[in-house]
Amino acid sequence: MRRLQRGISLVEVMIALGVGAFMLIGIISLVASVSQTRGKLSVVSAQAENGRYAMMMLEEELSLAGFWGRYHPGVGVPNYQAISPCVSSNAAVDQGFDGSALNFPLPVSGIASSATQPSCISAAGAPSTAEVITVRRVGVGTVEIADIPLGNTTPYLQISNCELDLLPYRLSHDPSQLTLRAKGCGSVEVARPLIVRSFFIANCDDCANGGDGKPTLKMIEYANDSLGTFSMVSGVEDMHIQYGLDLDGDGGPDCYAADPAAATVPAGCAAALWSATAVDNWEDVVAVSVSLLLRSEEPALNQPVADTFNLGRGAEQGPFDDRFKRQVVSSTILMPNMAGPRE
Repeated sequence: MRRLQRGISLVEVMIALGVGAFMLIGIISLVASVSQTRGKLSVVSAQAENGRYAMMMLEEELSLAGFWGRYHPGVGVPNYQAISPCVSSNAAVDQGFDGSALNFPLPVSGIASSATQPSCISAAGAPSTAEVITVRRVGVGTVEIADIPLGNTTPYLQISNCELDLLPYRLSHDPSQLTLRAKGCGSVEVARPLIVRSFFIANCDDCANGGDGKPTLKMIEYANDSLGTFSMVSGVEDMHIQYGLDLDGDGGPDCYAADPAAATVPAGCAAALWSATAVDNWEDVVAVSVSLLLRSEEPALNQPVADTFNLGRGAEQGPFDDRFKRQVVSSTILMPNMAGPRE
């Protein structure tokens, strides 16, 4: 019995160590695999969240395009003006407003990939083929004229609600010029700040010193008599925009075009209703279809894949020789302020 209680032999120890080593290797491999999968899921989830946020932001902005407060198209048909997204003047005529001539800036305008970009867009890191969409409107909140401080530089749009006023509306940054009256003509009407925002894709989030290489959805906003550039969503690699035009005046889009300013009639649009004047076609835009190509912020694939992506340009993009994961999100946004009066 004493011999049986002396312990285990060297062979048994070696066998036990071997089995333990194999079990330890299996556990380590499992933990590593779970960690890698979790990391990929985190990257994909962040990419999807970026896509949802970018599309939600564009939908909210585009749905308000052409909101001019209490102005009603029955006052007269506006003469729409094509204004550069780089205008930083608070003068009414520079922003496309003239109450005596019923001039308004285009609620939505854009720059196609084949067009020349204005300087403020290219300076913000946009590639030469980036598409740009600009939205013009006023704020949803009103401001009392007495609350606008002296020295204010933000232009405000004031709509007359008094039949005795000589102008239907006025745009000015000077509160002393905003004298149009409210209903009953006994008090001064409120005003709303002008908002101009342009969206485009840049090659970099931080573009200093050659840029960081992160594709980013950016916005240039006109406010306080100056232009400001803001990074909105990182990881948006490309954006394609198609504009839905109401050519027969019933409020619904009859066809979609990547460039309403094109001289050649796009496929699907009636040639007899297509205008040779770009502003007339932009005036007919009542909907916008947006497609975004999203790229993960970190490599999430073990090797490059042969996937291609359709943004609506005809030719698909890809495959890409890298390990970034990509996906496309798309949405069609109706602009009620443009479509509603046509119905």
